[in-house]
Amino acid sequence: MSDPLISDTALWSSCADTVAGLLREVAAREVSPRWQSLRVDHKADGSLLSEADTAVQQALAQVLPDIYPAPLLGEESSPDVQSALWTEANQSHTPLWIADPVDGTTNFVSGLPWYAISVALMHQGKAVVGVTYAPALDSLWHASLGGGAFCNNQRLRLPTTERALRASLVGVDMTYLPQALRQTIANISPSGLTQSPDQSAPWRGWRSLGASTLEWCALASGQIQAYIHGGQMPWDAAAGRLILTEAGGHSAALGDTAANNQLQPTAYTAAAPGVWAEWQAWLREQRMYNHT
Repeated sequence: MSDPLISDTALWSSCADTVAGLLREVAAREVSPRWQSLRVDHKADGSLLSEADTAVQQALAQVLPDIYPAPLLGEESSPDVQSALWTEANQSHTPLWIADPVDGTTNFVSGLPWYAISVALMHQGKAVVGVTYAPALDSLWHASLGGGAFCNNQRLRLPTTERALRASLVGVDMTYLPQALRQTIANISPSGLTQSPDQSAPWRGWRSLGASTLEWCALASGQIQAYIHGGQMPWDAAAGRLILTEAGGHSAALGDTAANNQLQPTAYTAAAPGVWAEWQAWLREQRMYNHT
């Protein structure tokens, strides 16, 4: 048998480049014209649904299978379709596109610039392509398995030197964290004086962007150094975790859902390599989670 014409690494890299161009085109056509002038509905769970969400998912469903032959599991698909696609991909190891057509919809409809389109390609149970584009910021992150991570075509490489957690900025989504941990974090008032013995906080401060796909990218870009989220669906995390990994960062699923292949929210913790050990130690001290 002859050798393949292209390696897997080169194939995934080419797919990532193509998806990156696609997201820019879709955003220019379907998202930017609707920003601050759009109709908004509510989903069954009460979350917001804009006409941009629907338009972007329809556009992606038409084009992504031409880039790599696989169906699309989108956030705006029906629950039955989502479950069927996820189960098939996990049981049969078939490829699957995953997309969040507009992550941070509340930000989007409120005129805040922290929203994004995020797409990942799963192959044999792992992410091989991840692309996230923030139109209002004109920032595009993309990564491929073994091919590295990039922001606006600049290679991302997180430093491996040790960095104190107390000198770090942490990304936190308070909404989905367990109540006890949420209260612990809320009661910490960082002084910002990382060299002062008066600082009692374990970190410099924490931030929540309201768009989890961008929080993964902020971590991969070194803008924050650690991250925790109490419940993400695959379209929230698949692209970002690959981007972070290819930039040199670490992430892990937490709690009882870590080894569960069901389509349900999963808690994650993540950090830059120099902060990972101390961040994990702090979380273990809170006795909120068990690693798997």
